Amino acid sequence: MNLRYETEHLILSIGNESFAEQINAYLIRNREDFSRWDMELNDSYFTMEYQLKAVQAEQRLFMKGEGARYYLFLKGDMNYVIGNVTFGLMGKKGERLWEIGYKTDFRERGKGYAHEAAAFLIPKIAQEFKVKSIYAEILPENRPSVALIEKLGFGFEKVLRGAHKVGGRNRDLLLYRLDAEGNGEAE
Repeated sequence: MNLRYETEHLILSIGNESFAEQINAYLIRNREDFSRWDMELNDSYFTMEYQLKAVQAEQRLFMKGEGARYYLFLKGDMNYVIGNVTFGLMGKKGERLWEIGYKTDFRERGKGYAHEAAAFLIPKIAQEFKVKSIYAEILPENRPSVALIEKLGFGFEKVLRGAHKVGGRNRDLLLYRLDAEGNGEAE
């Protein structure tokens, strides 16, 4: 796996200390919007100190082959994070099951950037880490996310009851799966 890729419109880069400030600005800028879908995060999460530690932890996971968080930038503008696509090992390494997550800056939604990045990265992750299946967990009302994951070829598996805490209460999630086994590329 490379630390950095380019697609038609994007630069995809594993986080590093040199752009931790841009990552933090992206998270602060989208804090209220992301809170609709994410677990509750305290104020310390939105500090440079925390984000520097987070980037270092992400780098360690990447080097161990247990995760990859690529930050999205428009070509020509490495000063403004517009999203991220994250892959993480689920369970034990030998099970070869991974999870995908993604976020897009509220100003950049509807332009196809999350699809462009995920469609590019899925086969690379599948091949490099010999992934059997990739899962996505989505809140039922997040229709754009459901549309994206289905466009990427994921199939609906089941409802996970009370699996995610948002807004102080346990919420159901929709579980989707993409079989990536075979030639190492997502189907």
